[in-house]
Amino acid sequence: MRKLTLHTLQIVILGIVWAVVHSLLFWRYGIRPLFDAAGYVQGADFLIENGRFEDFHHVFYAVPITLLAFFRWVFYDQLLPFLIFQCLLSGLATVAVYRSGNRLFQNQWAGFLAAFIFLIWWDNIHWNVVTMTESLLCSCTCFLIYFLIYFEGKRKQYYLLASLMILIFFIRPTGIVIILGAIVFFLQYHWEALVASPVTKYGIICLCLVLAYAGAALMFTHWDFTDQYKRGNIVTYMDTIDGKSLYYGSLRMETDGLILPTEELPPIQKMGYFIFHNPKHFFKAAMLKVWYLLTGIRPYYSVAHNYYLIAWMAGLYFLSFQGWRKAKRASITVFIITVVVVNCGLIAVSTVDWDNRFYIPMEPGIVILAGGGATVVLDWMKRKK
Repeated sequence: MRKLTLHTLQIVILGIVWAVVHSLLFWRYGIRPLFDAAGYVQGADFLIENGRFEDFHHVFYAVPITLLAFFRWVFYDQLLPFLIFQCLLSGLATVAVYRSGNRLFQNQWAGFLAAFIFLIWWDNIHWNVVTMTESLLCSCTCFLIYFLIYFEGKRKQYYLLASLMILIFFIRPTGIVIILGAIVFFLQYHWEALVASPVTKYGIICLCLVLAYAGAALMFTHWDFTDQYKRGNIVTYMDTIDGKSLYYGSLRMETDGLILPTEELPPIQKMGYFIFHNPKHFFKAAMLKVWYLLTGIRPYYSVAHNYYLIAWMAGLYFLSFQGWRKAKRASITVFIITVVVVNCGLIAVSTVDWDNRFYIPMEPGIVILAGGGATVVLDWMKRKK
């Protein structure tokens, strides 16, 4: 009865925090489909009018655009119903984070603290009130981690996870990061059986490499990742606002003397050519991009905002490290580490965004580990007393 009471109290508190946070978000941001968000709304309207996607690359965003089209068709061009849907789905994702932390660390407070951190992480939770793809990706990633933590090798669980991974792939292209993490999870989960059968092991590893290469080739075909390097941009399209108030020279690098690939080269070869002939430029830019991704800071943010981000991220990573040490499920920690490493690698070869929305694939795993790490700190404080 005591556990049930604690569980109920925690859920009620999280529900109140969820309601307060989202009320503040709507009050702060309202409903303004700007920049990329406006493009998704336009794509949804085109889908309603013509029954097809406006552009081929919208296939990679099929889920959010189709959902937007559905809500705007049912509610006559309104955006609010879709945003409410995102918020409610994020609420369910919060419950998934809560239960994931409970199960992973066998500690009810670990799940509660993970869910609480998830809700108050303002820089990420605000995507719920924007017509972008990050909210849906984050929520579905929370669901995927939940099902991985409760995974027991049953056939129906494989079907469920496969369906969820397909859904994630068509939310936005960076969903491939989550899928690669899930593949590594399965390799770790079945590692003993794979070791006993070398042919199967190496066959699966080769298949995974082929699929990874095919996925990368598909992404590179539609997005030229050398473009931002050729422009010298650390943050996407910084060169386009040269001379304006938000322009910062520190977010660009000199491009004089770069040896550029020809446009005829296949996309992956183009990137390889650029890295090989401009290693110093590439690695310096790549490290800066990963630095801005992991810290979240930007020169155009206020000083107070950057100090907040430094303190928040430092505390979060400290708690996540403690949670990683405490977690007993190697397959889950391997999944989370894989997602972090692959996502950082993707940013290194491409670009970091203005508002750090490319952090989203890593967020759920890091938050769950932080919840477990917070209980470690609390236990230490109790022993000190």
